[in-house]
Amino acid sequence: MSIVGLNHLARDLEHDPDVLRSFRAAPEPVLAGYRLTGEERRAVAAKDATWLLAHGMNPVALRNLMVVLGVAHQDMYAAAEGS
Repeated sequence: MSIVGLNHLARDLEHDPDVLRSFRAAPEPVLAGYRLTGEERRAVAAKDATWLLAHGMNPVALRNLMVVLGVAHQDMYAAAEGS
């Protein structure tokens, strides 16, 4: 897991409105600017909290990331629960 890259991304999305605006318009170019694996990029773009948590993302940083991306806390793991 690219902990530093994911933390930088989460911080930038939360604190830089231009980064968040760009991500919402086209996530791939924004994600390409961070040291992330292909799977990490896929998981962030898909808002796949279950995968990110299972692969080592800090739960607090993950919650912050998902909320910034518009995923309500109670919905973060809904897909996994339905599996």
